[in-house]
Amino acid sequence: MSNQIRIFLLFVFIISSVSLFSQSKTQLQKEKEKIENNIKEINKKLNKEKKKKNSALSQLKLSNRKINQQKKLLVNLENTINSKNISIKLIERSIKKSQIEIIQKEKEIIFSKEVYSKLIYQTYIWKNTYNESYFLISSSDLNQLYKRKQYLKQLTIHRLNQIKKIERIKNELIGTNEELTRQKRDLISEKNAKEQLFVEQTNQKKILEIEKQQKEKIVSKIKKDEQFYRDQLNQQKKQAQEIEKQIKSIIEEEIRKAREEAEKNNFGLPLTPEALELSTKFELNKGKLPWPLSKAKITERYGIHKNKHVSGVETKNNGIDFETDEGQSARVVFDGKVSRIFYIKGKGKAVLVSHGGYFTVYSGLKDVVVTTGEKVISKQNIGTVITTESSGGTELHFEIWKGKEPQNPVKWLYKAK
Repeated sequence: MSNQIRIFLLFVFIISSVSLFSQSKTQLQKEKEKIENNIKEINKKLNKEKKKKNSALSQLKLSNRKINQQKKLLVNLENTINSKNISIKLIERSIKKSQIEIIQKEKEIIFSKEVYSKLIYQTYIWKNTYNESYFLISSSDLNQLYKRKQYLKQLTIHRLNQIKKIERIKNELIGTNEELTRQKRDLISEKNAKEQLFVEQTNQKKILEIEKQQKEKIVSKIKKDEQFYRDQLNQQKKQAQEIEKQIKSIIEEEIRKAREEAEKNNFGLPLTPEALELSTKFELNKGKLPWPLSKAKITERYGIHKNKHVSGVETKNNGIDFETDEGQSARVVFDGKVSRIFYIKGKGKAVLVSHGGYFTVYSGLKDVVVTTGEKVISKQNIGTVITTESSGGTELHFEIWKGKEPQNPVKWLYKAK
């Protein structure tokens, strides 16, 4: 492989690597800003909860979320430091390449000057030995005269070209030196940034330890008044069971209505052909359904959850809970029909959407902008999520049911795992 091809491939590699790492750097910075904003929001809510009496369970929940965000921030910083290390190596490689180029160009200038000096010396000797006019008129014929003129012309051009070559190499050398200076500045800048990241990483580790200590204080408070918080959790459990019973009753009624409609039209199936087709399409989109909010994060997942700090208490979640910004709208996850709009005590309004043999439930709504019987399409807004005055939190509870059986929404929603 020739040197030119090697240099070209190295250039392509450096350009592509720098491009990739600049993208990675941008992504890491965006991720960092997002995590820091999440921590700020959690801190606001945590400070509100600390002002209330008997709010240790809420504080613990927020504290756990904050610790998770702090851990994510540390991972982000570690990845950014690794990115800086690679960036530093690339710059050092570029510096080495520039230094080699400078040495080569300096050698080229020396060689070109030597060639030019020889040309000047030879021209001087020739002029002092031969008269140019005599050299031309002493030609034996016109052909020789023409050749001698061409020779003198080529000699002049060669000298001029050598001067231009020296000037070109000098300019290239100046440019490469300037590039080397810039690369050295970039290297210093990257190394300083890396040192700052190390300092930030150390500070964030200290903050994480402080947060863990704060969490232990909350846990101690819960253990001190364990019976009170056990009763509080059991009350939440009872409320969840009542909500489950309410939703199941509504779904059973909707299934009965659908069956009656199918039987009335002699389809011989529990669903009409239209509902059956919709149900099949819903199934085919498992793992691909959009989230019921355009901007949200999961705060509690599906299933039975044992409380780590209050013994003998476990709660069941038939869906997943999302936290979002105030004023956010909930949206339907798939085409369907609004089967029921109902009220859940302490949770606001809820919307039940039928997708053939499947149902989705959206509860925790302040305002609803759809009506019963209305056909809806995927990502259509159905209402505004309520913001609880006591906690200041904006949460949507979302469930998926296959007939009378609740499903784990994480398995159905896109990248919810």
